[in-house]
Amino acid sequence: MSFEVPNLTLLKHFVTVAEDRAISKAAKRLRISQPALSKNIKRLEELLGTRLFERHSGGADLTQTGLAFFNRARVIGLEYEHAIQEIRNLLSEQDATIRIAAGPIWSSTIVPAAASRFHRRFPRHRLSVQTGPVDQLIDDLRLGRVDIFAGAVIAKSRLPGFTSRRVAKAQLGIMCAEHHPLAKADGPLDPMQLVAYPFVSFNQNRDVLKSLSDWLKERGAPPPRYLLETSSIYTCAELARSGDYLFYESTMVAGSPIGRGLVALQTEKPIFQFDLGFVFRQGLERLAPHNGLMKAMMEVFEDRGLRSSSAEPG
Repeated sequence: MSFEVPNLTLLKHFVTVAEDRAISKAAKRLRISQPALSKNIKRLEELLGTRLFERHSGGADLTQTGLAFFNRARVIGLEYEHAIQEIRNLLSEQDATIRIAAGPIWSSTIVPAAASRFHRRFPRHRLSVQTGPVDQLIDDLRLGRVDIFAGAVIAKSRLPGFTSRRVAKAQLGIMCAEHHPLAKADGPLDPMQLVAYPFVSFNQNRDVLKSLSDWLKERGAPPPRYLLETSSIYTCAELARSGDYLFYESTMVAGSPIGRGLVALQTEKPIFQFDLGFVFRQGLERLAPHNGLMKAMMEVFEDRGLRSSSAEPG
């Protein structure tokens, strides 16, 4: 059985509707009229011989066949975009832009230090750096909005069709100001001592906060008292620096400009350890500029004594 192959425009329109779960919202994002988009979706359904969406007053949900097609159509669209970008990079190598999604610590410490190294080799390449919640950054990578994710290589950042490259080991810990009463403690702190003080919450990653609660619960201690919540890691650091607040995040903060004046408290055992590194679409490492940027960041880790012996080579 043969049938007409849908063109890329139909695929793009279908993927956008599936992501937005509404014709009207997708039409605005695509900057076309709603009737035109509905017509294209209907045309695609006719070509495939199946309904792709269940339409209702609240929007449009994928059918079983729609979901199966969505998983393939998204990959086709991304592969096309990456193929075009790779050709552009090769044809205009000195004018390319590398888009990197980095966590707040990476974007404020590792990436700036690596940028000068990178530009000595690729002086006319542009770097576009964005930061934000890990979930959003990973989603941007999956959807092709960025080329490289730099941050915590954990379960949610391991995507099919993408390569993970480990650089170092890191751990989550509790930090406070140098003048904080707990900073003067000699030896590991008892969990009950920790929960006696209020915490500030960097709310970009709920999994991070949960790991502390679980650790305390295992040791018979109550959950931490979060008296202030913010999406700014700088605000968290400043609050901990200027008051009696405790701050739970990667201990890399204490050794970075963000964490000036903060110290990591000693606990009996590490609360949570994880890999740091990169995630990128398979094959991207063959592009010299992209591989060169990752190499420059790995060199920063090495110079600061942060790279672990088990890290994967560049």
